[in-house]
This record gives sequence, C-alpha cells and structure tokens, in this order.
Amino acid sequence: MKLTKLALAAAIFTFGFSAQAAELDSDSATVSMNVGLYASLTGLDDFSLSTTDADGSAGATYTGSDDFNLESNGQVHVSMTGGNLSNGTDSVATSYGLDNSITEFDTAADSVHNASHNVSASAVLGAISAQKAGAYSGSITITVSSI
Repeated sequence: MKLTKLALAAAIFTFGFSAQAAELDSDSATVSMNVGLYASLTGLDDFSLSTTDADGSAGATYTGSDDFNLESNGQVHVSMTGGNLSNGTDSVATSYGLDNSITEFDTAADSVHNASHNVSASAVLGAISAQKAGAYSGSITITVSSI
C-alpha cells in the first residue's frame, strides 16, 4: 500500500511539474532554395542517309534520322542547325528537321520535359555529273537554351 501511495505521489508531482513549464521564447525562419534551369540531350548518335532510288542516279533522294531524348526541369527552346553534306570539294544540298520538319520548338510553359524527339536529314542529288561518287558528311548541332 505504501508503494502504491508513493507511485501515485510521484506521478502527481511529475504531472504538476510538467504543467508548470513555460515557454520562454521561440523564433521561426523560412528555409528556401533556388533550383536553376537545366537541360540534357542524350542518345543523339551519328546516322547515315540511304536511298530507295538507284544509288547515285540523278534526282535520287537520300534520307535518314535518329532519335534523342530531351530532359529539362523547365521550359526551354530547342533549335538545330546543319550544313550541306560534302566530300571536301563537292557538296549536296541537305535539309534537316526536328519532329516533323521544323528546325526549332519550345517545350511547354511552366512544366518539366522528358521526351524522345527525332532529327531527320534529306539530300537530293542533282544531275549524275553534279557530284562525285564517294563518301559525304556534315554535322548538325542541336542547341537547348533558356527562354
């Protein structure tokens, strides 16, 4: 019985002491950070143009494409430039396109982006004697910039 009274007294003392604790001061702060705009192009590889026409014939159309991924954490502008294919001395007029023949686009406003896109190229030969037989090449540049 003495033990029960002692435990009851200890519980009342602890409760009474806790109830009397007063908060003397407090403060608060806002924690913030700023995430910069970032984008990444991955998976763009070299690709070759081929034809279903007779290889090297006048007016033969050569086409090819490659897929790449664009990932960004905000709205960005994408543009592409490319030159004619050449073998050093001769060149073949070449046209390029991103996703349905456009050469630039903006991703959706106020949104992240993570999607596959396509780059394509097309070259049409002139007369048989308008360009030498051989290997032709050129380069493209896809640029992602802030808006």
